[in-house]
Amino acid sequence: MSGPGPPSNSSWATYTHAQLHQVYDRIKLPNKYRYEPGQFSREVVRHRDGMGFLSALQRHMLASVPFENLDMHYSQQHHILINAEHLFNKIVRSDSGRGGYCIENGVFLGTVLRSLGFEVTSVGARINLQSHPTIDEDSPTLPSFGGWSHVVHLVTLRGEIYVVDVGFGAGGPTRPLLLEEGTPTLNLRPNETVRLRRDYAHPEPPSTVSQTRHLNEEHKVWFLERCLAGNDNEQLNTPWVCVYCFSDKLSFLPQDFEVMSWFASTHRTSFFTYRVIASRYLLDWAAEELMGHVLLYEDRVLRMENGEEVLVEELRSERQRVEALQKWIGISLSTAQIEGIKGTVTEIQGS
Repeated sequence: MSGPGPPSNSSWATYTHAQLHQVYDRIKLPNKYRYEPGQFSREVVRHRDGMGFLSALQRHMLASVPFENLDMHYSQQHHILINAEHLFNKIVRSDSGRGGYCIENGVFLGTVLRSLGFEVTSVGARINLQSHPTIDEDSPTLPSFGGWSHVVHLVTLRGEIYVVDVGFGAGGPTRPLLLEEGTPTLNLRPNETVRLRRDYAHPEPPSTVSQTRHLNEEHKVWFLERCLAGNDNEQLNTPWVCVYCFSDKLSFLPQDFEVMSWFASTHRTSFFTYRVIASRYLLDWAAEELMGHVLLYEDRVLRMENGEEVLVEELRSERQRVEALQKWIGISLSTAQIEGIKGTVTEIQGS
């Protein structure tokens, strides 16, 4: 098996003004946020409504660009590419409703933000394996982190740093989060709340003098935590579950994400290689906020809205799953892509 290929240039790519207008169309960005790319968009970011612009871009990307890992399954090559032009062609130009998994969507958003004039530092994150969809959140355990496998953006607006993420799928942050400790933020109505917390990337803090001597504040990382009890979680005694952790001290380069993506999309221990997933958020256009999501997970389709999750469809064949991808997620697959899953472990064995 060949490796990920020669590393790309260390500098981050950008999109042209024409491409950015196509991105606006792809994510159905309201006219009031369609600032002309270039000098004017940079002016908005730095001196006008940078937060409103950033929030709208994140919100509409989550609602319009699915979180999905279909190239690992419905493909002749079963290979992921994350260079800027490939992502633009796949997500925007193909007109097939496609998105990508965490690293694809994360790199795509980072390219868009930089092209519009945002000050962006991209960092890697470690996913808490105990917050995996198959883990019962009613019985949480201590975090168990994998290696670097996720993309988080730190965006600086008027001297303050915000965490921005469009690559986690259901359960990830839905709005920019100020990089400060302990402030609960409503993530998804009515009761999904997230917060940031700093701590050591160990289950428990150091307990001996020798350990403490080698650890200080600089060794702490940020934890994104999620709770399903709204802002009154303390009273309801509902636990916070760690989603992932990251450091704001280490900036990642494009080739770092290439290495991460190669492992996450090809290694047999990677969850993505043996599960078919596609999801998108539901947008309340009048309120300009996200209100739920639709998730296709293997052979089921779940819809969560206003805190209520409903099983809407069980899929008993590949034909049904392909139709469900179009119906619920908005993704159209070509005949060649559909043929790509045949004979693999993720194919639904049905008539």
